Amino acid sequence: MRSVQLIIGGSPAPWGLTGVSLHDAGSLSFTNTANSSLIWPAGGLSSGRLDIALSGVPAGALIDGVECAEFVELPPVADSDDSFVDHVVLMTNDLDRTCSSVADVTGCPLKRVREVGEIRQGFHRIGEGGVIIEVVERADVSATEWWGFVLATQSFDEIIANAGDLVTEPKQAVQPGRQISTVKSSAGLGVPVALMTV
Repeated sequence: MRSVQLIIGGSPAPWGLTGVSLHDAGSLSFTNTANSSLIWPAGGLSSGRLDIALSGVPAGALIDGVECAEFVELPPVADSDDSFVDHVVLMTNDLDRTCSSVADVTGCPLKRVREVGEIRQGFHRIGEGGVIIEVVERADVSATEWWGFVLATQSFDEIIANAGDLVTEPKQAVQPGRQISTVKSSAGLGVPVALMTV
């Protein structure tokens, strides 16, 4: 399975509300989930920017024109497996083109396509139990870009209660039996993030 790192622009400080444990590695801050790592570089990446790095995929490799970041070795830490990245969203104006590129670069084929009104979604899983890349086709998208992601956590109820009005009221997720809540932009995470039950 390819390891996945999500590189996030902006300050890591507000991310405590999601329940993750932050670690300082000098040039970056990071946290490990059960299936990926979240990384905040110390400067140089603007707030709202989201990049992806994949083990075994060279920096600069293009997923439909979007460059992959450099995969970095992180110091060992004793993080818990309380959370995992359920899926990361890649926006596009051409689902077939982008899904073909995702498969070429990652080696992970398109698993299924879902159509909801005028929106089409394609799903790739990066290995067994790995992060799902959800490719979303919309007519109003001008260029392919990483958009945001969903963090699933066993501490969902506690996190939502503590976050107060920084998150939306939980509702039923598309996945049967699971709940989801969106973190509001006022929380200052920079990129769109939703929290979900496991």
